[in-house]
Amino acid sequence: MEERVEKGYKIALVANQQLNLGFKLAGVTESTTVSDTSEAESKIKELIGRDDVGIIIVSTSVKRMVRDRRLQDTMETSILPLVVQVPEPNEGITEEDTLRNLIMRAIGIDISKMFSKQ
Repeated sequence: MEERVEKGYKIALVANQQLNLGFKLAGVTESTTVSDTSEAESKIKELIGRDDVGIIIVSTSVKRMVRDRRLQDTMETSILPLVVQVPEPNEGITEEDTLRNLIMRAIGIDISKMFSKQ
């Protein structure tokens, strides 16, 4: 497990333009704006296939764009990279909906403890 931690995986985002801007301001450098199913599926497949991406953040609207059932299954079961869905700004994000909490809900464990030095 330590080998993966030391590698320094990237966080990638596939979302609408507003979320992309927000995440860029937060320091996410790998972000893509998509507008249709073909673009969404193509970009997500590319990111899942890369070995330098550890987390893929997709917005709710992008996840709804994905029609390919195999890709949907991969997004739901992939551990590395981990695919996390975040709500759109107009969906009423609560204070509890931090990325850490969204990941914890998605996989059932707190990943921040996996990366802490002991």
